[in-house]
Amino acid sequence: MMRGLAGVAGAVAMAVAMLMLGRAPAPAHSPTVAPAELLHSTGSGVISTSVDASAAQGDSSDDVPPSDQDIAQRRHEYASAFAVAAAILFLAIVVALVLRHRGAAAAGIAALAALGIGALLQFTASRGLPMFLWPPPHLWLGTFAADFMLAVMVAAVAGTMLRPGTRRVMGSIVIAEIAWWGIPACAGAVGLTLSIARQRMEVNWLVFIGTAVGAVAAPAAAWATASLASAIAERMTLSRT
Repeated sequence: MMRGLAGVAGAVAMAVAMLMLGRAPAPAHSPTVAPAELLHSTGSGVISTSVDASAAQGDSSDDVPPSDQDIAQRRHEYASAFAVAAAILFLAIVVALVLRHRGAAAAGIAALAALGIGALLQFTASRGLPMFLWPPPHLWLGTFAADFMLAVMVAAVAGTMLRPGTRRVMGSIVIAEIAWWGIPACAGAVGLTLSIARQRMEVNWLVFIGTAVGAVAAPAAAWATASLASAIAERMTLSRT
């Protein structure tokens, strides 16, 4: 059993790594800046860019969004990274089912479901704030979609390893809450965040609302995902006996 769980944990780590690193270099004309030049965000899911050279020289424009070409390229990079991560997790689930490791299969299913939630958030979000939604992939960890997906993934995978009932409910909720606030803090500590120069007031409200909603929705989604993944894995392993 422990081998199976370790295998799924490795697959999850590889999936997250692919989401962070599966990218081409950002175009030279992109308005974003290198990680070393970034300001640290102060809240969960906040994306922030430091003021670029043109803004520092007195550019009066507000938020300068990525070009259509940048966004199209980034959408392709994101889609490729999600696809590779999903393939890794799917392979881990198949191996776990073949070996009849119910716990490992449940963890893999939970991770794959969380990945699907992240993809849904990423590709169905409004296009009103492209710098918030489509940063260069190596800075994706500073977005709401990344924070929500990883918080759900970590808590749901951990939840599948807990006993059903109160222990799973409380464990999933506590772990998701810690991850929801901890992931952005860790990302900010290593510079994986973005900020918008001269951020507008309505952006502040969106960040506040998104943070509050995620703090409630991520634990609920983690518990539901863990319970569903465990039930699916149990049924699938029983059907093979």
